[in-house]
Formats: sequence, structure tokens, C-alpha cells
Amino acid sequence: MKNIWEKYYKATPLEKIPWQFTQADYFVKLIDSGKVKPGTALDIGCGTGAKSIYLAKKRFEVTGIDISETAIKYAKENARKAKVKVEFIAADATDLSFLGDKQFDFVLDWANLHGIPKAKRRKYVIGIIKYTKKGGKLLLRCFSKHEVKRKFTHRTMGTIYLFSKKDIEELFKKHFKILETNKSRPFVRKEKEPPAKWLDEYLMERL
Repeated sequence: MKNIWEKYYKATPLEKIPWQFTQADYFVKLIDSGKVKPGTALDIGCGTGAKSIYLAKKRFEVTGIDISETAIKYAKENARKAKVKVEFIAADATDLSFLGDKQFDFVLDWANLHGIPKAKRRKYVIGIIKYTKKGGKLLLRCFSKHEVKRKFTHRTMGTIYLFSKKDIEELFKKHFKILETNKSRPFVRKEKEPPAKWLDEYLMERL
């Protein structure tokens, strides 16, 4: 998976990377409204750092991780230009043990879970549980099963899995409660339709 994303970031100009320009209306709404308050934050799959930088501007102490070293290089440069401090680390999100005994007030998974291979999914979720403080918030965005019959689809970057609300509840049960949900439309490229018609966004609280 690392090689796939590394190739993507090396081959794709910044202006053509959709998440470079955030696509994050619900994320912005939650931060600006104060529903997610400033504190320590972990941005999993941070890409070029757009949302990490947004959080840093809002007085969060941010750690952003991504499997691609090229993405992290872009993120560091973007943070420098924005004149904010963010700790960016090239790391595999399915093994967060490098974080040691750190825990975070806010964990952001903005379209990362749906790309995690099924064999690594449980370990990934356990990492999120471990590194989120009790009472902390998790904001999760993933492709939705809503209005489609398939459970997954294949893309150049690998298999993209689709989730229902029941799937999310099953993954995080006993450890998180869902506070609210939102639906948004995915970015559409002319040459290919998105993996699903909708993206679901979940604001959760660590129990």
C-alpha cells in the first residue's frame, strides 16, 4: 500500500490532488462551531496536510501521519508556508505503536478507514481506541453503502470498502458513541465516477 500511495503523490501535481483543497465542509463546521474544542489532535492519513494545518490555525496541537513520505514532504512545506507548527510523520496508520503513551483529545480519520485492507482493519480500529482520550472526539469520514448494492470497489490505489452506519457501530462498539452524522457528495472526476454516491461522516465520543 505504501508504494501505491508514494507513486500517486509523486505522479500527481498538487493542484490535481482533491484533498489538497480539503473537501471538508462538515469538518470545518464542527471545528468553527466549537463542537470539537482545541486540544491535542491526531490526523490519520493527513495527505498534504490541509486539515492538520486548519486545526493548527485553530489552536490545536497537531500530529499528522501519512504512509507516503512524499505526502509528508508536501505537508511540511504547506505548513511552513502557512506559518503554523504541525508534527508530520511518515508512518503506517495500521501500526500506531510509535506514538508510545500519547493520547489525543481529537482524532481525525477523513477518508482513511475505507482504504484499510480487511486483514488490518481491526488493528487499525484498536489503535484509534487506544490513542483517543476518554471523552475525546473522533471524526470519521468514509464511503457509504447508501443507495448502492456493492460492498467494495477497486481503484488504482487499492480496494475501497463501503460502510453502513451499522458497520461503523459494530467496529467501534463499547468504545465510542455516535454523537451525530452527516452525508456529503464525493468529488467527481470527469474520467471516473466515485466509489460510492455518498460519503458518511460520523462525530463520535470516546467512552
